[in-house]
Amino acid sequence: MRDILLWPLYFLVFSPLSLLIRTVRDPLCRGWDPSAAHYWHFYRPPGRER
Repeated sequence: MRDILLWPLYFLVFSPLSLLIRTVRDPLCRGWDPSAAHYWHFYRPPGRER
């Protein structure tokens, strides 16, 4: 019984809401920066600093 209530809630509320949020702004802050030299983010383990 609970599944019957949760499916419409998901498809009528959460799916359109997530699509709306993605069209308004980018949650992962992806974007093209022409002034950036590169987009690599190097991982430096703690305690091993140069």
